[in-house]
Amino acid sequence: MAMRAAGDVPRRAGWHRRATLAAALALVPALSTSALAKSCSREVAAQIRLTVGQACWTYRGPATLFIGKFSSGQAISAQMTGEATDYDPRSGRAATVSRPRDPNVEGPGGFFYGVPDGPGLLTFVAPATGTYRFSFSPCAMWGAPGAVRICAR
Repeated sequence: MAMRAAGDVPRRAGWHRRATLAAALALVPALSTSALAKSCSREVAAQIRLTVGQACWTYRGPATLFIGKFSSGQAISAQMTGEATDYDPRSGRAATVSRPRDPNVEGPGGFFYGVPDGPGLLTFVAPATGTYRFSFSPCAMWGAPGAVRICAR
């Protein structure tokens, strides 16, 4: 019977663990990309309904897309906030917090605008009459409760 050095067994076991870890880590990019694609493709739409004489519309809930009709020349502002989860390394706990969302808008004729005026705030003048679609990033916040206020003057 041959004698093994004390370091032989852990080295082999260590190699096996490293190989298993490497194989598992190789799958992580595919899993995270797949999960990200799923969460970012789940649109939930809400219709913007401004009544005559009403300048602002407010929404609270999990919607990711806000659709409404606006007229050429209207000054429009969109404010968005939503729930996010922060991890506190000191306590080891997660906490739900409210964070600004980065709004963007698409409109008639290929119009797109997504340059915020401040955290969670977007303002622009509608270049044409038609349907406008407001959304936000990061899509990691999609599906979480949020608040949206869209005003038109």
